[in-house]
Amino acid sequence: MPGFVVAAFLVGISVVSVKASYKVDSSIFDVPGADESDNLLNDILHALDNSSGEALRSAVARSLPELEAALGPMLVSLPQHTGGKFGPTAVRYVLHRLLMKKHGWLVKGLDPEGQAWNGSSPASAPLLARLPTDARAAVQRKLTGPGLSPKEVAVLALLLTEQVHQEAVRRLGVVYGRVGLPTRGSTFAVHARRAVELYLAAYIVGRDPTHANRTVLLNDLASMNEVYPPWPHVVDLLRKEIQRQVHSGIVSFADATEVVHHVSDHFWKWQEPACQAIKETLVKMEDDGSGRVRLADFYGKALHEGKWQLSESEVYLRQLGALDDSNPNNVRVIIPNYVQGASNCLATSEYLSVCCMSECESILEQLEHSLGVAEALPGDVAALVASLPSSTVPANRSLSNVMLHRLNRIAMDNGGRVPLHGRLFAQWLHHAYPRECPFPHLSGTTRPLQTDAWVKNTGLDIVATPGAMAHHAGPSPRNRRGRRTSRPLETTLWSYQEELFVPRPSEQPEGWLVLQGAVYAAAAAVVALGCLLGRLARAGQRAAQFARASETKLFDV
Repeated sequence: MPGFVVAAFLVGISVVSVKASYKVDSSIFDVPGADESDNLLNDILHALDNSSGEALRSAVARSLPELEAALGPMLVSLPQHTGGKFGPTAVRYVLHRLLMKKHGWLVKGLDPEGQAWNGSSPASAPLLARLPTDARAAVQRKLTGPGLSPKEVAVLALLLTEQVHQEAVRRLGVVYGRVGLPTRGSTFAVHARRAVELYLAAYIVGRDPTHANRTVLLNDLASMNEVYPPWPHVVDLLRKEIQRQVHSGIVSFADATEVVHHVSDHFWKWQEPACQAIKETLVKMEDDGSGRVRLADFYGKALHEGKWQLSESEVYLRQLGALDDSNPNNVRVIIPNYVQGASNCLATSEYLSVCCMSECESILEQLEHSLGVAEALPGDVAALVASLPSSTVPANRSLSNVMLHRLNRIAMDNGGRVPLHGRLFAQWLHHAYPRECPFPHLSGTTRPLQTDAWVKNTGLDIVATPGAMAHHAGPSPRNRRGRRTSRPLETTLWSYQEELFVPRPSEQPEGWLVLQGAVYAAAAAVVALGCLLGRLARAGQRAAQFARASETKLFDV
């Protein structure tokens, strides 16, 4: 067989495999070759000093298998480059999801902040700026070159986690210094507990103790019951964790660092009851099972029932992506967008914030695990979603004809399959689980900034004035309980504008096979041209068939 035929055949296989089924298999982490999967780790270890290198090796032995297990279903359902590698967009997307799922961390540089996922490389995350230059360069080189293997993605997740832990230790050391405790040797448990409580208070309000004196830290602690109502519950959990770690009246600094590591990793669990309380409050006011609350009712809770948490201004809610103003006469707050929004995040630093968990993530994870593909048949998706419950949607329900029509339409526009990691499917999931899955706005149409960043950038207060709230809410509460239903939304905001969060390999330059030699390159070009012409022909047929339907529609059924 001539060489160019072999090359064309191989390229053809790579193109077809874009739509292939990637079944969940632990072998995704078994990359052929000597130590290829450890290249990134080795490069980073070479760049670190002995102490940091040993800490990373210990973390790898302790935590890498768990991270690989968590990443497996996500990675196997993402479009892959040749050799099972993942480019910067895929890595950013999956790391954002992983760290939110495990820790509730909204990591700066991974969160798209309302923009497209391919807007920047994960190598630009401020957390990685803490690394030596050579280590950062190794990450960037791998991302912009062949991409990361699944094991290397897990290594990068571990590296980010270790940077969070190191920052926590640094801040605890500052607090120790402010109250006169030694970081070498040991101290009495009662004093160490006080220092850790000071650390936690500063952590929650987002204060770096480096920029605060002892008096400021003590004032933060004294005000916690007022500014953070869950404080008694949280400090009780903290003391139980200290008792679990410490078995005597003497505490070393190393013991205390284990406690703050636990705080960093698990604070979202301590905060989650408050998040669920907000959701429950909103669901009780829900507008006819829509996953939305009338802005009038939202502000009425703040004005007339003392729910001061529900007081963000209309302009901030809109930029947050939590407002549905498609009907100007019935402006509504989108429940999951609000609950998971930046205004409900705590522990904000220059690196990350701790936010309410996305209940939709567990739904998407179950779909990924069961389907094991990047693009699935609509019938398979519909059957699974109909069977999957949420905290407010029952299992084994029947999906409406409208929902099935929309799902099939998504598939028809994508060669017969539904991309699991795109805006349209996320929108469909929002309609299937309106109280759990956020509505996905088009990139660039929202700017979900943290509250402090919003004030700094705009000069505007995030809190609505009493007059503005009264304008919407009226002089007295409506006392109307929303009617709950598990039916999907059929007349709520919908558009057919797609955005793939992770492009298919054939749609991004780094996704093609790197073939050596002019003959192989020419063969690849021929096959690529053929595939492109085929896609154009199919697109033309679809365009003729759906000329009218393909326009953006707000209330399409």
